[in-house]
Amino acid sequence: EDSSSSATLPPASSNHSSVFAPHEICSILPSESFTATRLWQQNLPRIIDASKNPLMPELLTDEEDAKMHKLLEEMLPPSRLRRAVRHMPTFSHSIVKNVMEIIQKRIQDPAKNPPLRIAVFGGSVTSGRLCFHPRRLFDFACAWPQRLELLINQFSKMEIIKVYNLGIGGTATPVGTINLKYWMYPEELSKAGPDVIINSYSTNDSAPSWELKPGDDFVTHIMDQARDLLQPFVREALQLKECKEPPLVVHVDDYLGPQQKQLLGELSYVAGMTQVAKWYDTMAISYGEVVRDLFYKDNTDPTFGNNKDVHYGHWAHQTIAWSVGFASIELLSTYCDDEYRARTVTETKSRNNPDGGYATNGTMAEKKALVLPPLLTRDIQLYNATAEFIAARNTAEQSFANMNCENRPEGDNEESQDPCIVSFIAAPGGYDATAINRFMQTHKDTEIDGWTVENNMAEGWGNKIGWIAEKANATFSLKFDDIAKDVKTVTLYFLRSYGDKWKDSRAKITISRLEDSGAKTLWEEEISGVFEDQNYTYSFTLPHTMNLPEPILKGGDMGMNMTLISGSHFKMMGLMLCNK
Repeated sequence: EDSSSSATLPPASSNHSSVFAPHEICSILPSESFTATRLWQQNLPRIIDASKNPLMPELLTDEEDAKMHKLLEEMLPPSRLRRAVRHMPTFSHSIVKNVMEIIQKRIQDPAKNPPLRIAVFGGSVTSGRLCFHPRRLFDFACAWPQRLELLINQFSKMEIIKVYNLGIGGTATPVGTINLKYWMYPEELSKAGPDVIINSYSTNDSAPSWELKPGDDFVTHIMDQARDLLQPFVREALQLKECKEPPLVVHVDDYLGPQQKQLLGELSYVAGMTQVAKWYDTMAISYGEVVRDLFYKDNTDPTFGNNKDVHYGHWAHQTIAWSVGFASIELLSTYCDDEYRARTVTETKSRNNPDGGYATNGTMAEKKALVLPPLLTRDIQLYNATAEFIAARNTAEQSFANMNCENRPEGDNEESQDPCIVSFIAAPGGYDATAINRFMQTHKDTEIDGWTVENNMAEGWGNKIGWIAEKANATFSLKFDDIAKDVKTVTLYFLRSYGDKWKDSRAKITISRLEDSGAKTLWEEEISGVFEDQNYTYSFTLPHTMNLPEPILKGGDMGMNMTLISGSHFKMMGLMLCNK
């Protein structure tokens, strides 16, 4: 449909007419009888039509249509889809309200208001590896983020949301956290950033650490690992927009296995994820919880999973889209209930905090400042929990004062918020072989010796696209003249893998400020490209950030050298030169 057309939604209810204006999204819902289950069931034929993927005409067949009907009408009723919801925001009402207002404005005047912008961070599952075509390492048209966008927009008959699939194979939450911090977004998001941020790294975050040994407690390890990886991501996401309403943070657990021998180990990630979501009051959704029992009863059925690989087919991706769609209706339901209460109960707490939250004394800072809870770790003790929360509140107030938020103008930023002069990460369909070659040729300081672009996918992730050293002592140097911003940090993305190809892989990186008198070395470090445990059979893209002891100032010149000092291969996957 044309984006300027009006949305077609269920008819408005008179029950809310005295509280909600006709343009408000809650006005279409019955105040007393509305549930996600009822709305889903009443609109099931329309949901089925909205689930058809016009980007994949080979799937628009009578057989596929019959399978979709069977899934939604028999195997995945609302009572099962409800299992996807692990947590709904309770005291983050103002964040959810901001999302709803963006949608309302879009429906009311699409010409002047953009769709809700959703950024999905994840690995190869998120990017659609093996979704339909058996040899494709990514398939954005088939993957669940695209299916979610189609489901909501085709149901509404207008472009209400825009989903950006930022999935990159072989990456986990630490990469997403760095990308958030340094605004590594498509150009359309470089000024305002996303309205909703989805973390979908569950598969790679569920991989056991190479440091674990047989007999170690894998069950507890994965739960602790999930908690440790997700918290920095959530905190970075919630602090993304200074002095503005934070984005809605959503966890989507799209992991079903198999990576561990113990069944409880396969359940550990969702337990840790749910713990984090409740602690930070973010939204949490689990595909695994919807279909796990169905898959375990017959793991040879490829509908929902793959008993030999973490990647699965298009029906699993479609079910994830349905799970997130159903959870979104649940979110709408709880939001409207809370908003109705906030408007009708005479003696309420803060409108932005109807259920309590952290703000208690009503100061200006507490009403506007983002108050993050203390980090949830094994070190925090029950006896000093109150003191930790008080310290968190004081930190938020001081940060709010330092940012001078009360005197900043309203509205979106007019300039890019990108703090980097260079930022890229190699990815098929994104920063590809041509882009990498162009970058290296543009910035090379001396002739490149023994490094080249590798773009051979035939042998799997160990050969995915990147800048690779192919011989002993391979070296290259880059030069950045008259830099546009101060450079305070350098982040290197690199591949850490396994096998004979990567044996003894080790490279040295040197960062220098180029002066008239010569190069002044600011940082020198060796990085390993192989896991120490020879039995660890994973290939991950990892970030490594170097905080320079002194910045290279705007207008200055910067140099960087990488030399292979051990082994025969090392692969650089990306680079960021940033001012924070």
